[in-house]
Amino acid sequence: MRRLPVILNPAAGRGSAGEREDELRQLLRGCALDPQIFRTEGPEHAQELAKELCARGEKVVVAAGGDGTLHEVAQALVGTSTALGILPLGSGNDYARSLGIPADLRGAVETLRRGKQRQVDVGEANGQFYLNSLGMGIDGQIAHDYRTHRFLRGEVGYLLATLFEVLRFRPVEMEVRAEEVWFSGKCLSVAVMNGPWAGGGFCLSPHAKPDDGVLDLAIIGHYPRLIRLAVLPKTRDGSYLSLRRTKLIHVQRATIHAERPLIVHMDGELLAEPASVVEVELYPKALCVVA
Repeated sequence: MRRLPVILNPAAGRGSAGEREDELRQLLRGCALDPQIFRTEGPEHAQELAKELCARGEKVVVAAGGDGTLHEVAQALVGTSTALGILPLGSGNDYARSLGIPADLRGAVETLRRGKQRQVDVGEANGQFYLNSLGMGIDGQIAHDYRTHRFLRGEVGYLLATLFEVLRFRPVEMEVRAEEVWFSGKCLSVAVMNGPWAGGGFCLSPHAKPDDGVLDLAIIGHYPRLIRLAVLPKTRDGSYLSLRRTKLIHVQRATIHAERPLIVHMDGELLAEPASVVEVELYPKALCVVA
């Protein structure tokens, strides 16, 4: 059997991931893979484990959890020859979806068994890498609500958090500078995407690909609260980009200024402190993934 180190976040999926360890072992062994499972014990532990596994020369390190778990593990693997394997056991699993990895565990294990590797791009902002999405504004506030209110679960939980912020969030004056592009105005959100989806299925950048050599910077301008209720469904399929107060541009790097500090998320993980300035840069082909 081929040895396969797996970093399992038992807290992913509101605690459901930890309950699936036996199932995970059986499926991997059924595909002639010998899992070495390391359970995380708290924030940043996944990154520490990944760093140790990478240092000992593992060819593949698997992250079993949600987008936040992948985010942590990737911090140690970006720029190395160690590939990231993915078993989506979280609430959103947006990055696995963008790579075409099946949502069901059996299908994801089959992807690992085949072992096909590809080089993908990575974003970097304020000293952290991110794989899929960065959100500043209502996006960050939604991510904060989802993490702090434990009764919110899965895609429905993200939708409820979004509805709450649609009615509550105050627009903010923001300025975006990206290469030859300059924008200034009141916004609900600025998102810098490496994949199409964020927040458990909101399609903020329909044509984004993790290996296309660009980041997609999506801007949603200010709308009155009642009109936001009509805009919201359009963010599920990407059709919101046809509206007048939205914009999407391809960038290699960008600087975002906000008039007040805002909660910022990267792959659903929150920056330690609200920020009024975020600098984003693309690192092309910086990570190898099994997909």
